[in-house]
Amino acid sequence: MHWPRFAVLVLLATLIQKSWIDTIAVTDLRVTPDLLLIAMAFFAIRCSEKNAIITSFVLGFAADIAATGFSLGPLTISFGLFGTGLAYLHRLITIKKVSQEAITIFAIGLCTGYLAWVLARTAGQAPRPGGLGALIGTSTYSAVLGPVLFLLLDWLMRIKSRRRGRK
Repeated sequence: MHWPRFAVLVLLATLIQKSWIDTIAVTDLRVTPDLLLIAMAFFAIRCSEKNAIITSFVLGFAADIAATGFSLGPLTISFGLFGTGLAYLHRLITIKKVSQEAITIFAIGLCTGYLAWVLARTAGQAPRPGGLGALIGTSTYSAVLGPVLFLLLDWLMRIKSRRRGRK
């Protein structure tokens, strides 16, 4: 794992997620892709389990900062839990095809979004506007854009020690 590249990637993705991403929003719910979710799925699929767990929590922390400005919140917990789960699930299920990557991003997007919503409501924070429609829209948009960004991330990160799932 190239940690300096990862740090730059997280910084850029967080800045884009916070500022520029609204320019490609669709529908009246302002649905945008979640770049940090796509990155979390990428690292959970492509890295070793130890690195996948670390990157999931770091990306969740960045997602909390981009979404709410809080330093530690519901997205840190949900990204960490579901990123870890995806890293361990990758032992059993091989995720290599574009369609498998898209389905994985969609499912992880729904799970992390719902858990973050539940945790935010429990903590008394205001949930994301748009409710379930925005959650499904963001997960779908991320699933469509994700496999394309996986190609870019493969090239940028140059992860040589790719884990192999079940054969």
